[in-house]
Amino acid sequence: MKNTLYITGLMLSLTTLFTSCDKEFDTPPTKSIAVGNTITIAQARALYVPGVTTRITDDLSVYGVVTADETTGNLYKESYIQDETGALYLRFNSASGLYIGDSVRVNLNGAIVLKYNQMLQFDSLDADNNVIKIATQQYRTPELVSFADLLNDIDGYQGKLIQIDNVSFVERGLGLSFADGTNQVDESRFLEDFVSLDQLEVRTSGYCNFADDTLPDGNGSFIGICGQYNADIQLLIRNPQELTLTGPIPEIITKNFDDGNVSSGGWTIQEPIPATTTSLTWTTSTLGGASSPYGMMKNWSGTANEPVESWLISPSLDFSASTAPVFDFKNAYSYTGAPLEVLISTNYDGISTPSSAVWTSLSVALSSGSFGWVNASDNGPIDLTPYLVNNVYIAFKYTGGATSGSTWEIDDIKITK
Repeated sequence: MKNTLYITGLMLSLTTLFTSCDKEFDTPPTKSIAVGNTITIAQARALYVPGVTTRITDDLSVYGVVTADETTGNLYKESYIQDETGALYLRFNSASGLYIGDSVRVNLNGAIVLKYNQMLQFDSLDADNNVIKIATQQYRTPELVSFADLLNDIDGYQGKLIQIDNVSFVERGLGLSFADGTNQVDESRFLEDFVSLDQLEVRTSGYCNFADDTLPDGNGSFIGICGQYNADIQLLIRNPQELTLTGPIPEIITKNFDDGNVSSGGWTIQEPIPATTTSLTWTTSTLGGASSPYGMMKNWSGTANEPVESWLISPSLDFSASTAPVFDFKNAYSYTGAPLEVLISTNYDGISTPSSAVWTSLSVALSSGSFGWVNASDNGPIDLTPYLVNNVYIAFKYTGGATSGSTWEIDDIKITK
């Protein structure tokens, strides 16, 4: 009987012992970040006060999808998010842990709102205390834009994921890399648009994992983030694998008059009505303090206007293998007189009087006067696709009268085949 009581007591003691050692682990706390008032990204951007650095002290939440992350090293403690109303550039105190395609809610409480070199940013965010990740792989499609779209609305495209077609790096074929990864130095390369013939800067970090990769040497599409540096667009690559710059490079014929020779490159002057004063013909000039020569035509001799008709005509152009040729030049004028005419012909022989051929006017933007320079493509690219044949000529026709005449200046002629 005593033995039975002893065993029973021992069992109870052991049960109590093991029960007391059964540790109950705490459940990890669920991450909770206040929501406060929900606003769109456009409304968040409107919180910026020009010239003022502001710290947000209220709970304001924005929802968006991450469009650029730190994976390649081209960003550091930074991210971009976007919704249907715009994009935000976010800067964190440490690595954010966000990835392209993450759907997130960001509480902006504590963020500093400022513009640095005109790029709007929300600074001093903490990924743990300001960001809730809602879902993954919610990828946004890049917005297809032109150079003109970006240049005409820099603020509206700040931080957006964009795609530009028909572009190539200006430095193509030179063996240059995106940046200097060996010395970890950032570099700027430039994209050229073969439609508008403009150029935009692409800035790459010397710390990214593709810094030493050679620039692609073809024509094609660029996908990246649109940033801003002072008054200029500054594009950012998310991943070089998104650049499909492998197509053929269009041939570009240029004439910038920097050699001081109007007739170089096969250009010719035809004058059905020559001026009495022999110097009144197409020439080059640097009047007005120009850093390099431009082409100029006037009919003022210094004492009087002279009747004159003078043509500056391109060499023969072959567009038979082209798909989307375009044309552009800069122009300026002053004084009263007939406007400069820009013409194209497919049956001129290159040597005869221009009246021997049929000429068609090209629609171009012309200067408004006072020697104010404009691009002829300011109203849109000058499309030459109606002329996909061989033996095409482009001409600038100047006309001056006995009592009036403008001075016309042209420069940076570009014909992209």
